[in-house]
Amino acid sequence: MNQVWEQLCRRCGRCCYEKIEFEGEIYFTDEPCEYLDLETRLCRVYSDRCRLRPGCVALTPQLVKSGLLPDDCPYVDYVLTEMVKGVLD
Repeated sequence: MNQVWEQLCRRCGRCCYEKIEFEGEIYFTDEPCEYLDLETRLCRVYSDRCRLRPGCVALTPQLVKSGLLPDDCPYVDYVLTEMVKGVLD
């Protein structure tokens, strides 16, 4: 994605915690990805994360729309704003 997209991240790290889907709802666990640096809240293998951890997915507007991230995530706000403006489907 572009630089604007990358800069939306506020480094909370919540997207790097295991999630469980149950009856259509996403629940966050307290189990971080093995590559998440708990002090900096940054991925230690960011550029290779999807290769090294097959369950890791790169954030895209489509993925954000799927409900994978918490409602207060800047990515969610950005995608919803762009949808209202008609920039995204």
